[in-house]
Amino acid sequence: MLGAQLWVVRWTPREGVTAADVEAALDDHLEWMLGLEAAGHVVASGPLTSGPGVAPGAGLTVLRASTEQEAVALAAQDPFVAKGLRTFDVFGWQVMEGALTVRVSFGTTSYRIS
Repeated sequence: MLGAQLWVVRWTPREGVTAADVEAALDDHLEWMLGLEAAGHVVASGPLTSGPGVAPGAGLTVLRASTEQEAVALAAQDPFVAKGLRTFDVFGWQVMEGALTVRVSFGTTSYRIS
């Protein structure tokens, strides 16, 4: 079993945040997220599209970080957080099962088959 330690960030929009608010800060957020991806911290990330309490700005990110404190520090830098649009919770996640045969970067045009 793999036993890899990752961190799941659950992003929660603040009450009253609209799709227009999120859209206005989206470019800054994406630039920040792509920087984290390039640095090797982002495993996967994206908005939640359905489910209880889902609203503009809700999402999940899976991070690679050495410690919970590092994961929290990374999440706190999100422009959506800095602009007061959302908050976050960080959960430790020990990956035990699963398979990955192709690496695809959703945020860039590069890909690697391994």
